[in-house]
Amino acid sequence: MPPIGYEGQRDMLYNQTYNLDQVSFAAEGLKDAQQTMTALKTANKELKGMMKTVKIQDIDSMQDEMMELMDVSTEIQESLGRSYNVPDDIDEEELMGELDALEADMGTESESSVPSYLQPDKEPDLDAELNLPAAPMGHVPGRQNVQAEDELGLPSVPRASLRG
Repeated sequence: MPPIGYEGQRDMLYNQTYNLDQVSFAAEGLKDAQQTMTALKTANKELKGMMKTVKIQDIDSMQDEMMELMDVSTEIQESLGRSYNVPDDIDEEELMGELDALEADMGTESESSVPSYLQPDKEPDLDAELNLPAAPMGHVPGRQNVQAEDELGLPSVPRASLRG
C-alpha cells in the first residue's frame, strides 16, 4: 500500500466525519419517528375513549330536538305577532285621512302648540297662602362650612381621590 499524503488523509477524515454525521442524522430521525408514533398511539387511544362517550345518534337526535324547538319558537312568535280585527284590505289613504282629521281636532282643542301636561299650573300659589318665611340665604353666623362645595352645592371630591 503506497503512503497516503496529507490530502488523502484529509479526504479520508472528511469521509469518515460525513459517514458519522449521516449515521447520527439517521439515528435522530428514528428517535423522532418513535416519539411521533408514541404520540399518535396515545392520541388514537384517547380519541377512541372519547368516541365511546359521544354517539352520532345522540348528536342527531339533539339536533332534531333543537330544530323542533326552533320551529315551536317561531310559531309562538308568529302567534304573538298577529293583529286582531285588522282587515286584510286596509286603505292607507283612508287611514291617513282619519289621522289628519284627528290632528285637526286636537289642534282646535288647545290653541297653543304646547301639550297640556307641559303648560304651567293654573292653580293658586300655595306658598303665598301659607305665609311661610323665605328660605335663609348666605351663611349662618357662627357656623363654618367644613367641606368645600362644587358649583351645584354638592360636597366636592378631593383631588387626590380622582383617578385619571
